[in-house]
Amino acid sequence: LNTLWALYLLRSLAMSATVFGVVLGLGALGAAAGALAAPSLAARYGPGPMMIAALAITPLTQIPLLLASPGRAWQFAIGAALFLQLVCAAAAGTTQRSIRQVITADGMQARMQAVSTWLTSGARPLSALLAGALGTWIGVRPTLIVGTCLLLVPLVVLYRSPLRGLRQMPGAPPVPSGDSLVQRPAAPTPFGPPVPGPTPAGEEQHDRSLNGGTP
Repeated sequence: LNTLWALYLLRSLAMSATVFGVVLGLGALGAAAGALAAPSLAARYGPGPMMIAALAITPLTQIPLLLASPGRAWQFAIGAALFLQLVCAAAAGTTQRSIRQVITADGMQARMQAVSTWLTSGARPLSALLAGALGTWIGVRPTLIVGTCLLLVPLVVLYRSPLRGLRQMPGAPPVPSGDSLVQRPAAPTPFGPPVPGPTPAGEEQHDRSLNGGTP
């Protein structure tokens, strides 16, 4: 979609460079609004239902683009649709990343983020090549229709997952209790050996008896 979107607007719909820049600016405002609204939306409606709703709205925001013809009214419609689309994308993306970070163990955070970045960024060159090939073969607008239909895939996957019933953000892994922390031996620090803690009363009396009762 991103590969052919600008081509379709500038060439097929004869959008000027100025209007195209304004449309992109509206999209950027939508992304900022979605990211800022994500915590309150997740708290009110639940992270799972909110993400499902956002993914359901996203394909609908492509309809003005697919139905548009050159003209000022359609340019406003496309700008508004892009604003709403990026509101949904930012709200869902911010929430799902937050869930990932909460449920991932501290020692796996870097690996989780690396795998996610590799999958998303690594797919972009292949998707761009596929979009260019389909655009050449069947045309730009039919390829955009195919891309819009593919936006239903994450909606179906998420709807069929346990996240559908997630009404609140998951909690972090449980922290060990204070008693278990006290019983653990002190870890050495890079600044020197650990400082010994106070000796229990029983052990202190035992040491005194070995030393002839002298303190």
